[in-house]
Amino acid sequence: MRAIVGRRPTTVDMVLAAALTLASQAEIWAPRLLPGVGDVTGSRPVLTVTTLAMTLPLVLRRTAPLLVLMVVFGAAVLQSWLTTPTEGLSTMAAMLVAAYSSSAFAAVGRAAVSAATMVVAVALLGLAEGDGAFMAIVFGSAWLMGFVVAQRSGQLQRASGDNRELAERLSEATALLAEAEQRRTTGAPAAAHSGLADLTSRELEVARAIATGMTNAEIAASLVISEWTVKTHVASILRKLGLRDRTQVVVAAYESGLVRVELPPDVP
Repeated sequence: MRAIVGRRPTTVDMVLAAALTLASQAEIWAPRLLPGVGDVTGSRPVLTVTTLAMTLPLVLRRTAPLLVLMVVFGAAVLQSWLTTPTEGLSTMAAMLVAAYSSSAFAAVGRAAVSAATMVVAVALLGLAEGDGAFMAIVFGSAWLMGFVVAQRSGQLQRASGDNRELAERLSEATALLAEAEQRRTTGAPAAAHSGLADLTSRELEVARAIATGMTNAEIAASLVISEWTVKTHVASILRKLGLRDRTQVVVAAYESGLVRVELPPDVP
């Protein structure tokens, strides 16, 4: 549903990864400079390596969100097994960013895999039951937020694409109608008129119905034929008249007089 090919690290990603890296390393090597951070009781070298593995990969959170999630949460699990983690919030923030990105920038299938990965990681962290439930709720909320944002973004992109296509078709129809009006006022022959004589009576009926705005299903019901037969007639009309789509059939029908605009009695 969501294409991630071609996404590259942004300045925001780089700044975010750098900020969390500096904050986490400050918690390890200078905990007294940060409020609310206690003395380090674990191995500083182990904490340094594992914490870097939790913060630096965030640069690639848009390019490879599932891989980043696995590395970040894997480093967190490894850190909890090898030593005592710090009491700061920078590593928690890194895990929250990874959880959000794993659903916001990944396809639906990979987002589901990331959710399962988080559940396994929380279970392997070896925390108390209450802490595990708390972390599952927090990370799950971040994942859900990313998923909702991604779904909404996809809907907006599709709506934008539909609007562009509609605008292009309206522009083309306007140009064709303007050209038809110019030919009508100047008396120039219409190129599409010459093929009308080659249409069968049934094809003329179908062309007239198209010009009135009827769909294939409506034409089939009106003429008591199958919708497949209608499609065949439409294809034959386009081929014989040398037209590209139904919009040009409408213009040709009005140009040729096959369909006429009915004006109110009080309009000259």
